[in-house]
Amino acid sequence: MTAADGSPGRPTLPPSPEVLWWHAATLAAWSAEHPLPVHNYRVDEAGLHSEDIGNGWWALALVEGGRAVLYGVDHDYSDTLSHTPPLDLLAGGPHWLPWEWLATVIDGGEEIGFVYWWADGAWGRAPYPAEAVDDGVSAMVPADDAEVRAVLAALREDGAAPEELRRKETEEARAAAVRGIGRPELPAGSGEPAGRRVPCPLPEQYAGVLAVAMRAAEEPERPVPGGSGAEERLATWLRAHHPWVEGRCTLVSAFADGADPGNRYRRDAFLDEQGRWLGEELSGLLADLREADAADMGGPGGGAAGDAYGRWLYVRVEIGADGVTVDRAHDHLPRWWQARYGGSMAWPGTLAREMGRRALQRRPGWARLLDEDIPRTGAPAELCAVLPQEAAVHFPTRRP
Repeated sequence: MTAADGSPGRPTLPPSPEVLWWHAATLAAWSAEHPLPVHNYRVDEAGLHSEDIGNGWWALALVEGGRAVLYGVDHDYSDTLSHTPPLDLLAGGPHWLPWEWLATVIDGGEEIGFVYWWADGAWGRAPYPAEAVDDGVSAMVPADDAEVRAVLAALREDGAAPEELRRKETEEARAAAVRGIGRPELPAGSGEPAGRRVPCPLPEQYAGVLAVAMRAAEEPERPVPGGSGAEERLATWLRAHHPWVEGRCTLVSAFADGADPGNRYRRDAFLDEQGRWLGEELSGLLADLREADAADMGGPGGGAAGDAYGRWLYVRVEIGADGVTVDRAHDHLPRWWQARYGGSMAWPGTLAREMGRRALQRRPGWARLLDEDIPRTGAPAELCAVLPQEAAVHFPTRRP
Protein backbone atom coordinates (compact mmCIF):
# COMPACT_ATOMS: atom_id res chain seq x y z
CA MET A 1 0.00 0.00 0.00
CA THR A 2 1.39 3.42 -0.90
CA ALA A 3 1.37 6.64 1.07
CA ALA A 4 -1.54 7.85 -1.05
CA ASP A 5 -3.74 5.23 0.59
CA GLY A 6 -3.63 6.94 3.98
CA SER A 7 -4.13 10.40 5.32
CA PRO A 8 -1.19 12.80 4.95
CA GLY A 9 1.16 12.56 7.90
CA ARG A 10 -0.47 9.39 9.23
CA PRO A 11 0.70 5.78 8.98
CA THR A 12 -0.84 4.01 6.03
CA LEU A 13 -1.46 0.79 7.93
CA PRO A 14 -2.60 -0.05 11.45
CA PRO A 15 -0.29 -2.07 13.71
CA SER A 16 -0.86 -5.76 14.31
CA PRO A 17 -4.05 -7.01 16.04
CA GLU A 18 -2.05 -7.78 19.19
CA VAL A 19 -0.87 -4.19 19.48
CA LEU A 20 -4.33 -2.84 18.67
CA TRP A 21 -5.91 -5.11 21.26
CA TRP A 22 -3.43 -4.05 23.93
CA HIS A 23 -4.10 -0.34 23.40
CA ALA A 24 -7.86 -0.48 22.98
CA ALA A 25 -8.57 -3.21 25.55
CA THR A 26 -6.86 -1.02 28.11
CA LEU A 27 -9.36 1.73 27.32
CA ALA A 28 -12.23 -0.77 27.33
CA ALA A 29 -11.26 -1.84 30.86
CA TRP A 30 -11.11 1.77 32.01
CA SER A 31 -14.40 2.54 30.24
CA ALA A 32 -16.04 -0.27 32.24
CA GLU A 33 -15.00 1.46 35.48
CA HIS A 34 -16.43 4.87 34.52
CA PRO A 35 -16.96 6.91 31.33
CA LEU A 36 -13.72 8.30 29.96
CA PRO A 37 -13.34 11.98 29.07
CA VAL A 38 -11.86 11.25 25.63
CA HIS A 39 -12.95 8.02 23.94
CA ASN A 40 -14.75 4.97 25.30
CA TYR A 41 -14.43 1.35 24.22
CA ARG A 42 -16.26 -1.88 24.98
CA VAL A 43 -15.73 -5.60 24.49
CA ASP A 44 -18.59 -7.98 23.73
CA GLU A 45 -18.95 -11.47 22.25
CA ALA A 46 -17.93 -10.18 18.80
CA GLY A 47 -14.79 -8.34 19.88
CA LEU A 48 -13.62 -4.84 20.67
CA HIS A 49 -15.50 -1.69 19.61
CA SER A 50 -14.68 1.99 19.83
CA GLU A 51 -17.41 4.51 20.52
CA ASP A 52 -18.77 6.48 17.58
CA ILE A 53 -17.60 10.00 18.37
CA GLY A 54 -19.42 11.62 15.48
CA ASN A 55 -16.71 11.32 12.88
CA GLY A 56 -16.44 7.54 12.99
CA TRP A 57 -15.57 4.35 14.85
CA TRP A 58 -13.60 1.12 14.46
CA ALA A 59 -13.81 -2.44 15.74
CA LEU A 60 -11.55 -5.47 15.94
CA ALA A 61 -12.79 -9.07 15.89
CA LEU A 62 -10.33 -11.84 16.67
CA VAL A 63 -10.81 -15.03 14.66
CA GLU A 64 -9.61 -18.50 15.61
CA GLY A 65 -6.24 -19.48 14.21
CA GLY A 66 -4.46 -16.23 15.14
CA ARG A 67 -6.44 -14.20 12.61
CA ALA A 68 -8.48 -11.00 12.88
CA VAL A 69 -10.87 -8.64 11.11
CA LEU A 70 -10.63 -4.86 11.45
CA TYR A 71 -13.57 -2.76 10.28
CA GLY A 72 -15.12 0.67 10.77
CA VAL A 73 -15.69 4.03 9.12
CA ASP A 74 -14.49 7.59 9.01
CA HIS A 75 -17.69 9.51 8.22
CA ASP A 76 -15.69 12.45 6.91
CA TYR A 77 -12.96 10.79 4.86
CA SER A 78 -13.88 7.24 3.86
CA ASP A 79 -13.84 7.59 0.07
CA THR A 80 -15.21 4.08 -0.17
CA LEU A 81 -18.67 5.01 1.13
CA SER A 82 -20.26 6.63 -1.90
CA HIS A 83 -18.34 4.94 -4.68
CA THR A 84 -20.37 4.17 -7.80
CA PRO A 85 -21.09 1.29 -8.16
CA PRO A 86 -20.94 0.40 -4.46
CA LEU A 87 -17.57 -1.01 -3.47
CA ASP A 88 -17.45 -4.63 -2.33
CA LEU A 89 -15.23 -4.45 0.75
CA LEU A 90 -15.04 -8.24 0.97
CA ALA A 91 -13.99 -8.90 -2.64
CA GLY A 92 -11.17 -11.44 -2.74
CA GLY A 93 -11.51 -12.17 0.97
CA PRO A 94 -9.90 -15.39 2.26
CA HIS A 95 -11.76 -18.64 2.88
CA TRP A 96 -11.49 -18.32 6.67
CA LEU A 97 -13.30 -14.96 6.95
CA PRO A 98 -16.41 -15.18 9.17
CA TRP A 99 -18.49 -14.42 6.09
CA GLU A 100 -21.96 -14.83 7.54
CA TRP A 101 -21.17 -12.69 10.56
CA LEU A 102 -19.51 -10.00 8.41
CA ALA A 103 -22.53 -9.90 6.10
CA THR A 104 -24.71 -9.21 9.13
CA VAL A 105 -22.38 -6.41 10.24
CA ILE A 106 -22.27 -4.79 6.79
CA ASP A 107 -26.03 -5.11 6.31
CA GLY A 108 -26.75 -3.88 9.83
CA GLY A 109 -27.59 -0.31 8.92
CA GLU A 110 -24.30 1.35 9.95
CA GLU A 111 -22.00 2.61 7.24
CA ILE A 112 -18.79 0.61 6.84
CA GLY A 113 -15.88 2.34 5.12
CA PHE A 114 -13.13 -0.26 5.50
CA VAL A 115 -12.66 -3.97 6.21
CA TYR A 116 -9.19 -5.46 6.69
CA TRP A 117 -8.25 -9.04 7.45
CA TRP A 118 -5.11 -10.28 9.24
CA ALA A 119 -3.37 -13.62 8.72
CA ASP A 120 0.23 -14.83 8.54
CA GLY A 121 1.61 -11.52 9.76
CA ALA A 122 -0.01 -9.23 7.19
CA TRP A 123 -3.12 -7.14 6.61
CA GLY A 124 -5.16 -7.62 3.47
CA ARG A 125 -8.20 -5.90 1.99
CA ALA A 126 -10.28 -5.79 -1.17
CA PRO A 127 -8.84 -3.94 -4.17
CA TYR A 128 -9.88 -0.28 -4.37
CA PRO A 129 -10.39 1.89 -7.45
CA ALA A 130 -7.79 4.58 -8.05
CA GLU A 131 -10.15 7.35 -6.97
CA ALA A 132 -10.62 5.85 -3.49
CA VAL A 133 -7.54 7.53 -2.06
CA ASP A 134 -8.45 7.29 1.64
CA ASP A 135 -10.67 4.67 3.27
CA GLY A 136 -10.39 6.28 6.71
CA VAL A 137 -8.42 3.57 8.48
CA SER A 138 -5.32 5.72 9.05
CA ALA A 139 -7.24 8.54 10.67
CA MET A 140 -9.59 6.33 12.69
CA VAL A 141 -7.44 3.44 14.00
CA PRO A 142 -4.69 4.34 16.52
CA ALA A 143 -1.16 3.60 15.37
CA ASP A 144 0.40 3.75 18.84
CA ASP A 145 -0.33 4.39 22.52
CA ALA A 146 -1.16 8.07 22.00
CA GLU A 147 -4.86 7.58 22.75
CA VAL A 148 -4.09 5.93 26.11
CA ARG A 149 -1.80 8.82 26.97
CA ALA A 150 -4.49 11.30 25.91
CA VAL A 151 -7.01 9.64 28.23
CA LEU A 152 -4.56 9.76 31.15
CA ALA A 153 -3.88 13.45 30.44
CA ALA A 154 -7.61 14.19 30.30
CA LEU A 155 -8.20 12.33 33.58
CA ARG A 156 -5.41 14.33 35.16
CA GLU A 157 -6.98 17.58 33.97
CA ASP A 158 -10.35 16.40 35.32
CA GLY A 159 -8.82 16.02 38.78
CA ALA A 160 -8.42 12.25 39.02
CA ALA A 161 -6.58 11.05 42.12
CA PRO A 162 -2.81 10.90 41.54
CA GLU A 163 -2.56 7.41 43.01
CA GLU A 164 -5.23 6.16 40.56
CA LEU A 165 -3.33 7.64 37.63
CA ARG A 166 -0.05 6.10 38.80
CA ARG A 167 -1.78 2.73 39.06
CA LYS A 168 -3.27 2.99 35.57
CA GLU A 169 0.07 3.97 34.08
CA THR A 170 1.90 0.81 35.19
CA GLU A 171 2.31 -2.07 32.76
CA GLU A 172 1.26 -4.53 35.47
CA ALA A 173 -2.02 -2.74 36.12
CA ARG A 174 -2.79 -2.42 32.44
CA ALA A 175 -2.07 -6.10 31.85
CA ALA A 176 -4.37 -7.07 34.70
CA ALA A 177 -7.12 -4.79 33.39
CA VAL A 178 -6.84 -6.24 29.88
CA ARG A 179 -6.94 -9.81 31.18
CA GLY A 180 -10.04 -8.96 33.18
CA ILE A 181 -12.20 -8.04 30.20
CA GLY A 182 -11.82 -11.32 28.31
CA ARG A 183 -10.66 -12.07 24.78
CA PRO A 184 -13.51 -13.43 22.63
CA GLU A 185 -12.75 -15.20 19.35
CA LEU A 186 -15.06 -15.76 16.41
CA PRO A 187 -15.03 -19.13 14.65
CA ALA A 188 -13.47 -19.14 11.21
CA GLY A 189 -15.78 -19.19 8.23
CA SER A 190 -16.06 -21.95 5.66
CA GLY A 191 -15.87 -19.93 2.45
CA GLU A 192 -17.67 -17.15 0.64
CA PRO A 193 -21.44 -17.78 0.49
CA ALA A 194 -23.12 -17.97 -2.89
CA GLY A 195 -25.30 -15.07 -3.98
CA ARG A 196 -23.64 -12.57 -1.66
CA ARG A 197 -24.98 -8.99 -1.85
CA VAL A 198 -23.41 -5.57 -1.33
CA PRO A 199 -25.42 -2.67 0.19
CA CYS A 200 -26.52 -0.26 -2.53
CA PRO A 201 -28.36 2.59 -0.77
CA LEU A 202 -27.77 5.49 -3.17
CA PRO A 203 -29.67 6.00 -6.46
CA GLU A 204 -26.45 6.71 -8.34
CA GLN A 205 -24.98 3.46 -6.99
CA TYR A 206 -27.97 1.51 -8.32
CA ALA A 207 -27.46 3.19 -11.69
CA GLY A 208 -23.79 2.25 -11.50
CA VAL A 209 -24.63 -1.40 -10.88
CA LEU A 210 -26.87 -1.44 -13.94
CA ALA A 211 -24.10 0.22 -15.92
CA VAL A 212 -21.61 -2.52 -14.99
CA ALA A 213 -24.05 -5.21 -16.13
CA MET A 214 -24.85 -3.30 -19.32
CA ARG A 215 -21.16 -2.84 -20.18
CA ALA A 216 -20.73 -6.62 -20.15
CA ALA A 217 -23.76 -7.22 -22.40
CA GLU A 218 -23.68 -7.66 -26.15
CA GLU A 219 -25.90 -6.13 -28.78
CA PRO A 220 -27.93 -8.90 -30.45
CA GLU A 221 -28.75 -8.85 -34.13
CA ARG A 222 -31.84 -6.93 -35.10
CA PRO A 223 -33.13 -5.37 -38.32
CA VAL A 224 -30.98 -2.42 -39.39
CA PRO A 225 -33.02 0.79 -39.79
CA GLY A 226 -32.90 2.13 -43.31
CA GLY A 227 -31.64 5.61 -44.07
CA SER A 228 -34.62 7.74 -43.11
CA GLY A 229 -35.58 11.32 -43.56
CA ALA A 230 -35.14 11.69 -39.81
CA GLU A 231 -31.50 10.65 -40.08
CA GLU A 232 -30.88 13.06 -42.92
CA ARG A 233 -32.51 15.97 -41.07
CA LEU A 234 -30.40 15.25 -37.97
CA ALA A 235 -27.19 15.11 -40.02
CA THR A 236 -28.06 18.38 -41.77
CA TRP A 237 -28.63 20.13 -38.44
CA LEU A 238 -25.38 18.77 -36.96
CA ARG A 239 -23.37 19.95 -39.96
CA ALA A 240 -24.69 23.48 -39.44
CA HIS A 241 -24.78 23.76 -35.65
CA HIS A 242 -22.60 21.14 -33.91
CA PRO A 243 -18.85 21.55 -33.21
CA TRP A 244 -16.34 20.06 -35.65
CA VAL A 245 -13.05 18.65 -34.36
CA GLU A 246 -10.25 17.64 -36.75
CA GLY A 247 -12.61 17.45 -39.67
CA ARG A 248 -15.27 15.39 -37.92
CA CYS A 249 -18.59 16.22 -36.27
CA THR A 250 -19.58 13.80 -33.50
CA LEU A 251 -22.65 13.65 -31.29
CA VAL A 252 -23.22 11.10 -28.52
CA SER A 253 -26.50 11.07 -26.61
CA ALA A 254 -28.62 8.98 -24.27
CA PHE A 255 -32.37 8.92 -23.87
CA ALA A 256 -34.04 9.63 -20.50
CA ASP A 257 -37.76 8.90 -20.16
CA GLY A 258 -39.91 11.77 -18.91
CA ALA A 259 -41.47 9.50 -16.26
CA ASP A 260 -38.09 8.45 -14.84
CA PRO A 261 -37.80 9.83 -11.26
CA GLY A 262 -34.09 10.38 -11.89
CA ASN A 263 -34.76 12.60 -14.91
CA ARG A 264 -34.69 16.12 -13.48
CA TYR A 265 -36.07 17.56 -16.72
CA ARG A 266 -39.42 15.76 -16.21
CA ARG A 267 -39.81 15.26 -19.94
CA ASP A 268 -38.48 12.87 -22.53
CA ALA A 269 -34.93 14.14 -22.86
CA PHE A 270 -31.80 13.45 -24.85
CA LEU A 271 -28.71 14.06 -22.73
CA ASP A 272 -24.99 14.43 -23.19
CA GLU A 273 -22.37 12.54 -21.18
CA GLN A 274 -22.61 15.05 -18.33
CA GLY A 275 -26.35 14.47 -18.03
CA ARG A 276 -27.24 17.80 -19.63
CA TRP A 277 -30.26 18.27 -21.89
CA LEU A 278 -29.30 18.86 -25.52
CA GLY A 279 -31.94 21.50 -26.14
CA GLU A 280 -35.33 21.66 -27.78
CA GLU A 281 -34.37 21.53 -31.45
CA LEU A 282 -31.70 18.83 -31.27
CA SER A 283 -33.78 16.72 -28.88
CA GLY A 284 -36.71 16.90 -31.28
CA LEU A 285 -34.55 15.63 -34.13
CA LEU A 286 -33.23 12.77 -31.98
CA ALA A 287 -36.77 11.86 -30.91
CA ASP A 288 -37.81 11.71 -34.57
CA LEU A 289 -34.86 9.43 -35.34
CA ARG A 290 -35.65 7.14 -32.41
CA GLU A 291 -39.25 6.70 -33.48
CA ALA A 292 -38.36 6.34 -37.16
CA ASP A 293 -35.84 3.60 -36.29
CA ALA A 294 -38.48 1.68 -34.32
CA ALA A 295 -40.91 1.95 -37.21
CA ASP A 296 -38.26 0.71 -39.67
CA MET A 297 -37.57 -2.36 -37.51
CA GLY A 298 -41.26 -3.17 -37.51
CA GLY A 299 -41.29 -3.43 -41.29
CA PRO A 300 -44.22 -2.12 -43.31
CA GLY A 301 -46.59 -0.38 -40.97
CA GLY A 302 -44.10 -0.36 -38.06
CA GLY A 303 -45.97 -0.58 -34.76
CA ALA A 304 -46.00 -3.75 -32.66
CA ALA A 305 -43.02 -5.44 -34.30
CA GLY A 306 -40.88 -2.37 -33.76
CA ASP A 307 -42.00 -2.20 -30.12
CA ALA A 308 -41.01 -5.84 -29.67
CA TYR A 309 -37.43 -5.00 -30.68
CA GLY A 310 -37.42 -1.85 -28.60
CA ARG A 311 -35.99 1.59 -29.08
CA TRP A 312 -32.37 2.53 -28.74
CA LEU A 313 -31.05 3.93 -25.47
CA TYR A 314 -27.78 5.47 -26.72
CA VAL A 315 -26.81 6.87 -30.11
CA ARG A 316 -23.61 8.15 -31.73
CA VAL A 317 -23.65 10.14 -34.95
CA GLU A 318 -20.36 10.82 -36.75
CA ILE A 319 -20.07 13.02 -39.83
CA GLY A 320 -16.89 13.16 -41.83
CA ALA A 321 -15.53 13.25 -45.35
CA ASP A 322 -16.62 9.64 -45.80
CA GLY A 323 -20.27 10.34 -44.95
CA VAL A 324 -22.55 9.80 -41.95
CA THR A 325 -22.29 6.88 -39.51
CA VAL A 326 -24.98 6.21 -36.90
CA ASP A 327 -24.33 3.72 -34.09
CA ARG A 328 -27.26 2.66 -31.93
CA ALA A 329 -27.21 0.76 -28.62
CA HIS A 330 -30.46 -0.90 -27.59
CA ASP A 331 -29.25 -3.58 -25.15
CA HIS A 332 -25.83 -2.58 -23.84
CA LEU A 333 -23.80 0.36 -22.60
CA PRO A 334 -21.41 1.09 -25.46
CA ARG A 335 -17.75 1.92 -24.95
CA TRP A 336 -18.23 5.21 -26.77
CA TRP A 337 -20.60 6.39 -24.01
CA GLN A 338 -18.01 7.80 -21.61
CA ALA A 339 -20.13 9.20 -18.79
CA ARG A 340 -18.24 8.73 -15.53
CA TYR A 341 -20.97 8.92 -12.93
CA GLY A 342 -23.82 6.55 -12.19
CA GLY A 343 -26.48 9.18 -12.78
CA SER A 344 -25.15 9.83 -16.30
CA MET A 345 -24.39 6.24 -17.25
CA ALA A 346 -27.78 4.56 -16.90
CA TRP A 347 -31.23 5.63 -15.76
CA PRO A 348 -33.10 2.84 -13.90
CA GLY A 349 -36.55 4.34 -14.49
CA THR A 350 -35.88 4.79 -18.19
CA LEU A 351 -34.57 1.25 -18.52
CA ALA A 352 -37.56 -0.19 -16.65
CA ARG A 353 -40.07 1.58 -18.90
CA GLU A 354 -38.22 0.60 -22.06
CA MET A 355 -37.94 -3.06 -21.05
CA GLY A 356 -41.58 -3.09 -20.00
CA ARG A 357 -42.59 -2.27 -23.58
CA ARG A 358 -40.48 -4.96 -25.19
CA ALA A 359 -41.30 -8.56 -25.94
CA LEU A 360 -39.85 -10.85 -23.25
CA GLN A 361 -37.51 -12.56 -25.69
CA ARG A 362 -36.09 -9.17 -26.70
CA ARG A 363 -34.98 -8.19 -23.19
CA PRO A 364 -31.28 -8.52 -22.34
CA GLY A 365 -30.15 -10.62 -19.38
CA TRP A 366 -29.40 -7.62 -17.18
CA ALA A 367 -33.07 -6.56 -17.34
CA ARG A 368 -33.77 -9.00 -14.47
CA LEU A 369 -32.00 -6.51 -12.18
CA LEU A 370 -34.86 -4.10 -12.81
CA ASP A 371 -37.26 -6.56 -11.19
CA GLU A 372 -35.25 -6.58 -7.95
CA ASP A 373 -35.38 -4.00 -5.17
CA ILE A 374 -31.62 -3.54 -5.22
CA PRO A 375 -31.57 -0.42 -2.99
CA ARG A 376 -33.20 -2.62 -0.33
CA THR A 377 -31.70 -6.07 -0.95
CA GLY A 378 -28.26 -4.98 -2.17
CA ALA A 379 -26.46 -5.55 -5.46
CA PRO A 380 -24.88 -8.82 -6.61
CA ALA A 381 -21.30 -8.82 -5.34
CA GLU A 382 -19.87 -9.68 -8.74
CA LEU A 383 -21.11 -6.32 -10.07
CA CYS A 384 -19.39 -4.37 -7.28
CA ALA A 385 -15.86 -5.77 -7.22
CA VAL A 386 -12.92 -3.74 -8.50
CA LEU A 387 -10.58 -5.64 -10.83
CA PRO A 388 -12.47 -8.91 -10.24
CA GLN A 389 -9.76 -11.06 -11.82
CA GLU A 390 -7.18 -9.98 -9.22
CA ALA A 391 -6.78 -11.34 -5.73
CA ALA A 392 -7.22 -9.13 -2.69
CA VAL A 393 -4.37 -6.73 -2.05
CA HIS A 394 -1.97 -7.89 0.68
CA PHE A 395 0.82 -5.92 2.26
CA PRO A 396 3.10 -6.12 5.33
CA THR A 397 2.01 -4.41 8.52
CA ARG A 398 3.71 -1.47 10.15
CA ARG A 399 5.04 -2.64 13.49
CA PRO A 400 5.65 -0.02 16.17
